[in-house]
Amino acid sequence: MKRIDPFINAYHEFRESVDFTRHGILPDKDNMISYLLMGVPRVPADDSKDPGSSIDAVDQRVLILKAVFTELNHDADEEFLDRGLEIYDMAAETAKVLLSDAEE
Repeated sequence: MKRIDPFINAYHEFRESVDFTRHGILPDKDNMISYLLMGVPRVPADDSKDPGSSIDAVDQRVLILKAVFTELNHDADEEFLDRGLEIYDMAAETAKVLLSDAEE
């Protein structure tokens, strides 16, 4: 039996929860920060007890969110896609700073 990669599985689970009839909407940075900190979508690093796993979880979440955003808006212009991806990156950096500060 073929083993499914947990990260790919997390991507598919999240993707199935997305309404693909709604596109052309940029992510809201503050909402993204909240989602990243709350653990949405759930990712494999959430189950790790290793130091730094919360940062890894943010990175995994952002990869999934950016992939779905890009897929959802595949017909949008490059400027729109770049702006959306930039918002995800900014939200991830803020979430990582908040997590790092909380761990100190």
